[in-house]
Amino acid sequence: MGLDAFVCCNCIKEGKAAPHPFPDLVVFDETGEPTLAGEGQLGLDVWMVHDKWYRNSCPHSGRLADQRLGNIASVALVREFLENNSPSDFPILLEHVVHDGVHTGDSITARDVPQLISETRKLQRLASDPLILEFANNILELAEASIATGNPIVF
Repeated sequence: MGLDAFVCCNCIKEGKAAPHPFPDLVVFDETGEPTLAGEGQLGLDVWMVHDKWYRNSCPHSGRLADQRLGNIASVALVREFLENNSPSDFPILLEHVVHDGVHTGDSITARDVPQLISETRKLQRLASDPLILEFANNILELAEASIATGNPIVF
């Protein structure tokens, strides 16, 4: 178990992806990921075609950034470090990223990413542990992708 995060690319929205097999059904959810309208009314065969298309739709397979942030123990290490080093300076990291080592379905909006970058750069300056520095570098890669696309970071 661990914590993973991703940012969707905009290839599909910008028409840079392969044509969708059911173009009239494509809609985008709040993460920027393409899904199908009328999902409860569609058969498994339609979803399988969509999923196969999505995996091969562009060079990014739909995700501009996709990072493993750590397992439950390394995320706990980051959380403990933040809690012991001015926790009030890390509200987004503590409340939205490392609050749980395995959360899923959460996101950080693109408008909150500049604050996340500020917190993460402070973390980089304070930390010397390679695991924490790798975590910070991965967060910054996700943040850059979010800014580039306007899409949220999704956990």
